[in-house]
Amino acid sequence: MLEFKKNKEIRPTKQIVKKSFFDSIFYIIENSVFIDLFAGNGFMGIEALSRGAKKVFFVDKDDTFIKKNLQNLNISSDKFEIYRMDVFNFLNLNVVENADIVYIDAPYSMKIDELVVFLLKKLKKDAIVCVESNEMVENEHVFKIKQFGNSILNYLR
Repeated sequence: MLEFKKNKEIRPTKQIVKKSFFDSIFYIIENSVFIDLFAGNGFMGIEALSRGAKKVFFVDKDDTFIKKNLQNLNISSDKFEIYRMDVFNFLNLNVVENADIVYIDAPYSMKIDELVVFLLKKLKKDAIVCVESNEMVENEHVFKIKQFGNSILNYLR
């Protein structure tokens, strides 16, 4: 049973959004390195593991529910790493360069343009970044946008 923190700051990704995202990356998820930025409850990273990702990096200032959910599902500790820290500090570590897929689900009120630009410079050329937001990301690297009510998936490479 997955647990989640109930407050206004965390809004779990809607099922339709999650399905659409994973359907759109099905061809690269197997054996991938997946980074779940602003992981919240860890649901996206856990789904990535269930679909064949070889390693997931969970990044959030509060890892309480990420740990609970991974433990409840008995996920092997060699399949993930948890970074309890600010996302911007995490990006300065030498972990990002190995990622195949990065999912960003920052608070909708947060401006993440600089984060995206910085991240794209560090990633390998064929890595995919997906930003879940309530607005379109304005960046030349956007190659696909999908909207679900007030949730928009912005895909960048």
